[in-house]
Amino acid sequence: MSALRDLLVHVEDDDVSRHAIEMAALLARALDARLTALLVAAPLHAGVGLSAETASLALQIEQDQRAALRDTADRLVAHLRQRFGLATEVRIADGDPAVVLLAHARTTDLVIASQRDPARKGGLSTGQAARVLVGSACPVLTVPHIGWATERPAAATPGVLRRALVAWSGTRESARALRDALPLLAQASHVELVCFESAAQGDVSARRASLESVVRYLSHHGVAAKTTVLSQAEPSIGERMWRGSTPDVTVAQALLSHAADVHADFIVMGGYGHSRVRELVLGGVTRTILESMTVPVLMSH
Repeated sequence: MSALRDLLVHVEDDDVSRHAIEMAALLARALDARLTALLVAAPLHAGVGLSAETASLALQIEQDQRAALRDTADRLVAHLRQRFGLATEVRIADGDPAVVLLAHARTTDLVIASQRDPARKGGLSTGQAARVLVGSACPVLTVPHIGWATERPAAATPGVLRRALVAWSGTRESARALRDALPLLAQASHVELVCFESAAQGDVSARRASLESVVRYLSHHGVAAKTTVLSQAEPSIGERMWRGSTPDVTVAQALLSHAADVHADFIVMGGYGHSRVRELVLGGVTRTILESMTVPVLMSH
């Protein structure tokens, strides 16, 4: 299996990025990987026609922002060294976070980022996360802004992601995510492979049988997995009208509910999206998971 040797974590500040930083540090130590923290400063463009005084003020704000990032970087390195005994490379760049992340992801095995926090406006927005997911050549692990099981002691590695829930749909994206997650699945103590079957799609037993080939594939890589087929009823017309429900949203909600039921530490799934005339269109399940995740989610496109 391919190893995860280089991890890249997107950092904005101590509060918003804390969960992602600690997740990245634990994974880096468990996988014996190199960790790089990327801090991105969004430049303030002083437009044409502004007075010299206004342009000077904008330049000063940019300099202050960069100084604040440097302070954050210093605290980050000290924290990771003290708590995890981990040396971390820090990079600071200017630009749009998604664009900068994409450039650095070219030579990275795994990108770790934070979900947007609506209260603080920190983390990657759904649109930014989608651009990174679709444009990068590596998997993206997104950590929910509500955090994860931070009460576990640092010494808990390699059990930081012990219970895995793999959403399988038989598509290219789903297969890519499965392969990309193999190093993490190999360290998990429990792996569950789950797929959804709607009433209109027919025989649940046939879908379960198709999962056995995936189980055999995982076993060849030293990963023992159990399978679960969940029946998903189509929403009624009333539900569509009153709750804005769609089959994709229903599947995403059921996946998150099942993750909670089985106490999953993270979800592995394919990320679906494509560009259409300057617009990035996400699949319904992908968008809903990015917006509503309650556990870390590893996605591959």
